[in-house]
Amino acid sequence: MKQHWWARAVLALACMVLAACGPKPPIRIGFLGGVAAQGFNVSEDGRNGALLAVEAINRTGGVRGRPLELVVREITFEKQHSQAMTEALLSARVEAMVGPFTSTQALAVLAQADAAGTLFVSPTANAPELGGRDDHFIRLNGALADSAAAYAALLVGRGQRRVAVAFDESNLAYSGQWLAAFRTSLAARGGAVVGETGFVSGPELPYAAVVRSLLAPAPDALLFIGRGADAARLAQQVRKQGSDLPLAAAEWAATESLIELGGQAVEGLLTAEPYDPSDTSARYQEFHRNYRARYGREPGFGALGSYDAVTVLAEAMARARQGESLKDAVLRHGPYQGLQHPIAIDRFGDSQRPLHFVVVRQGAFASLR
Repeated sequence: MKQHWWARAVLALACMVLAACGPKPPIRIGFLGGVAAQGFNVSEDGRNGALLAVEAINRTGGVRGRPLELVVREITFEKQHSQAMTEALLSARVEAMVGPFTSTQALAVLAQADAAGTLFVSPTANAPELGGRDDHFIRLNGALADSAAAYAALLVGRGQRRVAVAFDESNLAYSGQWLAAFRTSLAARGGAVVGETGFVSGPELPYAAVVRSLLAPAPDALLFIGRGADAARLAQQVRKQGSDLPLAAAEWAATESLIELGGQAVEGLLTAEPYDPSDTSARYQEFHRNYRARYGREPGFGALGSYDAVTVLAEAMARARQGESLKDAVLRHGPYQGLQHPIAIDRFGDSQRPLHFVVVRQGAFASLR
């Protein structure tokens, strides 16, 4: 009987040793992005960039010997749906989340992040309500008001003082605030927003009617605040209606869909990105090659932002002290090296990025010189 007891003890010990030597469980990171089929190209690019970052980190051993695993959920602009998908990720026991990508979606799930104590890192959402708060939301994009002011300064410098604006009301937390900041900055420089037309993105959007309302006050330029697909179709309507006015689009539109759908109509259109498309650094060029090889197209700013978001989370996890929350670790260990720029995050979880103005030239984004 005694011998049998020792045999069982030895067997149990052997099992414990084998378990300890086996593969460690993955660290699950949630990804909360828009539905690709509904034109959320920034989110689709973001998912692709996040996957490349996860794979790159896993090739070097993961985080403290544990691989990363990306758990993806898609969300719409409907508040209840965004909250339900967030709850699904929280139930999957993710340790952090990348996203959401729009300000409206981010504001819809902010309370859930704080209640769960789960850190959200958004590559792009930047409504004023998301900044200057001690919460579980990290904003990697620059302040919305700074972007709008930079556009105002550039347009006035080009002699475009009377601007008519179309803005997507489905993401009003971003587009409405962006327009308000642009209106104020333009007025401060002697210009004026002479026309404002709201629209709701979707298959029934009356692009022709929107453009007619924009052209009515005889502006010097037209500005679109919306997705790349909508900006492309609005630009086509502008040209169909016989106008050769200069066109601009807020940085939300700076995706491949703008060029693919807009064609000749978007040639010369001015927009901006939080990344430099002409960057020749080895770090960015390697990412660019890998992205093109995997997905067969140019990486958008959502892809770069998500890659940086995963990088920030992984480095903070690796350097966290015993018992330190991930939020505290992220805030304490910066700045982080992004694909193009160092990422400094302040005590409120806010960051800044330089804005790079580009124009569509021969079917590609070219840096404004």
